[in-house]
Amino acid sequence: MLQFIRGAVGTWVVKILFAVLIASFAIWGIGDIFRSHGPATTVAEVGPLKIPASELDREFRQQMDRLRRAFGGQFDMEQAKQFGLVDQTIGEIVQRSLLNLAAKDLGLLVGDALVQRRIQQIPGYRNSQGQFDSELLLRALSSNGLTEGTFDEMIREETGRQLVADAVTAGASVPQPLVEALYRYQQERRVAETLTLPNDAMPDPGAPDDAALTLIHEDKAVRFTAPEYRTLTVGTIALDTVAKTIDLSEDEVKAAYDARADEFQTPERRSFQQVLVDSEDTARKIAEAARAAHNDLAAAAKAAGNTVSDLGPATETEVPEIGVSVFAVDPDTIPDPFKSDLGWHVIKVTAVDPARIRKLDEVRADVESQLRKDRAADAMPTLVNRIEDALAGGSTLEEAAAKFKMSLTKLELVDSTGAKPDGGKVADLPDLTHVLQTAFELTQGAHSPVTEGTDNNSFVVRVDAITPSHLRPLAEVRDQVVAVWKAEQRAKEATAKADQIEALLKAGGAVDEVAKTTGAILATTEPMTRAPGRDSKLPADLVKALFAQTPGSVVKGATPDGQVVAKLTEIRPADPKAADAPLAAVRDTARKGIVGDLMDEFGDALRLEYPVLINRDRIQAMYATN
Repeated sequence: MLQFIRGAVGTWVVKILFAVLIASFAIWGIGDIFRSHGPATTVAEVGPLKIPASELDREFRQQMDRLRRAFGGQFDMEQAKQFGLVDQTIGEIVQRSLLNLAAKDLGLLVGDALVQRRIQQIPGYRNSQGQFDSELLLRALSSNGLTEGTFDEMIREETGRQLVADAVTAGASVPQPLVEALYRYQQERRVAETLTLPNDAMPDPGAPDDAALTLIHEDKAVRFTAPEYRTLTVGTIALDTVAKTIDLSEDEVKAAYDARADEFQTPERRSFQQVLVDSEDTARKIAEAARAAHNDLAAAAKAAGNTVSDLGPATETEVPEIGVSVFAVDPDTIPDPFKSDLGWHVIKVTAVDPARIRKLDEVRADVESQLRKDRAADAMPTLVNRIEDALAGGSTLEEAAAKFKMSLTKLELVDSTGAKPDGGKVADLPDLTHVLQTAFELTQGAHSPVTEGTDNNSFVVRVDAITPSHLRPLAEVRDQVVAVWKAEQRAKEATAKADQIEALLKAGGAVDEVAKTTGAILATTEPMTRAPGRDSKLPADLVKALFAQTPGSVVKGATPDGQVVAKLTEIRPADPKAADAPLAAVRDTARKGIVGDLMDEFGDALRLEYPVLINRDRIQAMYATN
């Protein structure tokens, strides 16, 4: 199969991405994977497969949510389209479909055993002891409306895709000369003397005239433009509020307690002494000596020149190598030695904490609270439908809130980030980011559908008023405009002075003398690589220029708050033959690049085998601005 795949590759420059990796289920969850979001209109065809609009929209909005979290909520639909997120999402779906087709046509069969192993490796379904917990998986599937069979098929497909990719890239390797050349390039270090001119150190340029201020106000209007503000009413349906309204019978509480009985069991725990030796003969002698000394294992071990360890308290599963034996003997006795992979053990159980089951009265509050939440979660869909029907039937949000015990919150004049005109923030509100995202996609007077938030809570938001974005009058922002003008004048002065310093150094002036005469700040850089990192005080273009120069050369660059003139003083070559040279990391990075190139070529071959048609007009219509 590998030879067949490699023989099919061509050339292409679009990266094959895996949109559904196993780790993603643990990080982002599995919600909304199979829920419908509108009519099944085809937006793309990949060979015989048809991609419905609902699949594209679902994944696009999931990507938007991730970027919103990354940007702190400041990411809207228009920005997503400008960044090409729609094209990226459809591209990922197409590429995933191509790999699914390749796996199918190659006859790859992923067995049930492998699927189960992959599921058991998902970190999100492991308990506090790091063991796979099927109950965690079942709860996640149930809360997201998925069956075990459906989830198994998802993992089966992802595994097939990964097997295809692994076959394509299995032989990727990086020649040693290339690794060493890359290391020399990446790890070469350079040192420079720098002269820095902070803009703020330049003289006060005085006061601008009105013409200068008007020009700044117009040219940099975006700095002085107020954002769009909206006044909102938010109705919240909290799971805890619904839960408080639910009455429980004693029989229901007892049934819930019985269903969770395992949670209320405290397993038996034992403390014990242990002597671990290499030979059976030594172990038996220590055991016999201990019995002769009234079961004093410590004394017998000491007499034999060995040490005794005090272990526990532990459950049987916490000492898997010896648990069966430790929990099979009577306390304060010396049983016959036994062997494990670690050696020969002589033990003595010193204390036993018996297994215990907490009674219903001890855990009643927890059982009733969880049961009410479960019942409330089950009741929420019906409640949401009733609220939707009421709003669709003409009820106001206030009327619906009173009828269905929703809490109402008024947000006066907030922007899309939750900020007020005075710079303050709105009071804390559950799902505030999601509420604002929803509200800023509505027109004035409109309300959203009942929208699911976190922790099974839901909300409805209505736009009561919209204050459009507008350029603030010059009189209102005069102080800010003056500050911008002065900053620009100081930056111009610093630039002119940096030009003077550059000319002096190129003419042979000594760096320290030039620093004294110009008032620049003199410093020597730490040895830097081509990628000096975020903490570097030098601008990236200046660092790049330094690596293109010879010692003694002078370069100049601008920072956000000043100017820097640098003179290259030293080049320190990297030695790939050094004992501590981290060549493995360089090789790994280079191999990833080669793997990407192989997948590029394979992707081109797959598109030839399975033609791809994308309905751009339909996709554009889906996300057209209202």
